[in-house]
Amino acid sequence: MTTLEILLKIREIQVNADQSFFNKGIIPSYRKNPYLNKHIPDDNIFFSASLLYILQSLSQYLGSEEKEIISEINTDIVSNFKHYTNKQERNSYNFWRKEPNRHFPNGTIFCKLNKFILPDDIDSTSLVQLTNNLSYEEALKTKLSICKHANLVNNQIKNGHPILKDLKAYSTWFGVNMPIEFDVCVLSNLFLWIHKYNFNFNQYDTESLKLIEITITQSLYFKSAFKSSPEYPEKCIILYHLSRLLSSTDYLGHCKNKLINDIISVLKNTKDQFDILLLSSSLIKLNTLPDITITKDLSLHPAILNRWWFTAGFLSSFGNPIINKIAPLDLFHYRFYSPAFNLALFLENKILMENQKY
Repeated sequence: MTTLEILLKIREIQVNADQSFFNKGIIPSYRKNPYLNKHIPDDNIFFSASLLYILQSLSQYLGSEEKEIISEINTDIVSNFKHYTNKQERNSYNFWRKEPNRHFPNGTIFCKLNKFILPDDIDSTSLVQLTNNLSYEEALKTKLSICKHANLVNNQIKNGHPILKDLKAYSTWFGVNMPIEFDVCVLSNLFLWIHKYNFNFNQYDTESLKLIEITITQSLYFKSAFKSSPEYPEKCIILYHLSRLLSSTDYLGHCKNKLINDIISVLKNTKDQFDILLLSSSLIKLNTLPDITITKDLSLHPAILNRWWFTAGFLSSFGNPIINKIAPLDLFHYRFYSPAFNLALFLENKILMENQKY
């Protein structure tokens, strides 16, 4: 498929989304758990903002017709942002719509129980604000708010890598009663946002960046991808996020060679096409030529379209040692995927491969 054909396919998926499940303009996604025989349409803002961030970053490589399609995709997505926020004093965003019973949408049980309502999160918030051109003053409201939810401010993290537990780093969640959670992918997206607005660093920024630095220098994602990123617990997805951060900002430049070597070591030992796609994109972002050969177009292959990107763990936030041992098991996770978002990842890889300049 050509670049134009891929963009048209993404736009087709967006326009033709079943509006009994998805609000108009939302990029369709799904949550699944084969062990529980669950496969459910999921109306969230996360995949729409994530897809839009990738497409906006590719704009410099595209022609006028392709840019026009992205503009149409952009307009329909941005019109939905208002449905996922209700905390104007901090301009934070939620994974799901804020109306009553919109959490775990299209489900039968969780959506009826208030205890499963998620607080706003810094991941969705960062991705939305990265793509909607919020003013510096409005973004600063968010920046001042996230400090209230850092580790050791009110609570201390009870899971994750023990070496990180004393860092005053940001938690994924805004919620006062939500356990502290460290996620290196979430923090990578947060620092893309911090870099965009050129905020002055405070102690929590410094400690959060130190968390990312330790994660890379000690390759903590090889010890446990789940402890490094409970929301994105796959090595290749973690490496992709880290490479995107280091290649898009001037943060942690001294960690690039270590990250490159880790990516290469994983790439040498995988035959999974989705992982190869992510790892090759990651290396190109870091100005390194990937040693791969792609012989066929896999853009519409189920191995690409249906691969999950994000996970919701039923047991991720608990500190009990026994629960921590079983929390990473697939049985206890909803896996989220979006064919249109995965097409955007494929498009990104295609354009990066075509525009290598070294």
